[in-house]
Amino acid sequence: MGFLAVLLALLLEQGLRHLEPLRGPQWFRAYYEPFAQFARNSDPTPATAVALIIVLVPAVIALFLGALLEQVWGGPVFGYAFQVAILLFCFGPRDLHSQADAFIAAVQAGDAKLADALAAEIIDAPAPASAAERAQAVTRAVLVESNARMFGVLFWFGLLGPAGAVLYRCSDFLRHEHDAEASAAFHEGVARLYGVLAWAPAHLTAMGYAFAGSFEDAVTDLKAYYHSCTLQFFHVSNDVLLYTGLGAIRAAAGEEAGVARIKSALGLVRRTLIIWLAIFALLTIFGWSW
Repeated sequence: MGFLAVLLALLLEQGLRHLEPLRGPQWFRAYYEPFAQFARNSDPTPATAVALIIVLVPAVIALFLGALLEQVWGGPVFGYAFQVAILLFCFGPRDLHSQADAFIAAVQAGDAKLADALAAEIIDAPAPASAAERAQAVTRAVLVESNARMFGVLFWFGLLGPAGAVLYRCSDFLRHEHDAEASAAFHEGVARLYGVLAWAPAHLTAMGYAFAGSFEDAVTDLKAYYHSCTLQFFHVSNDVLLYTGLGAIRAAAGEEAGVARIKSALGLVRRTLIIWLAIFALLTIFGWSW
């Protein structure tokens, strides 16, 4: 049932993009407010515990609701519908491919102002000044954000069901919650928590990049990165996705990028998704997924 829920959610997402604002972080910000005072604790252990509690509560609620739907209505139909709804709610919050396609269209139409605005939305930061740097930033975002917006959700859904998808999405929302009054210990705890949750799906996505693109280049670039890496494991996920993805499309981190490079990155993500879906189907057949 896990594979069918994933497939239906992905298909529905393409036709329900007008509902994307409903899965934005507004609800999470309102939910976070009562915890804000605890986020000011400068002691690392309590601060990390607060971050963990913040993301666990919605996940536990999702677990309870899913079980309640199956028990009260006496069948898997409502539970299945609940899985699809949770996946739709946890993807994104914006569709990366549609954003990148809109950016490409703006660049090709010569609309620099619109391209800047779209690039800023994709990379969640001010767009670089030059067109080459802007395209490079979008290319990097496509390779990295695919894990945050989709593959991470799919991994934790496959492992823990709807509760896992909610857990991952809440950790992602929390790391984007710019609370100026929160302590440095809390921000570090949030980064560590998200890094732990992102590590496994990021490495599986990187493996998918390698199989979906130039395997030799992807593996070579990943080995070179780890050879010089001094970061702790929960801080490496984005770099792993970036270097493996660029290697898979036969690109280097310092090279200039253009529209063609972005299209290559989007194609790589699509092929990787197909690989993930095939694996999901096999896991569902053998009863090894949620």
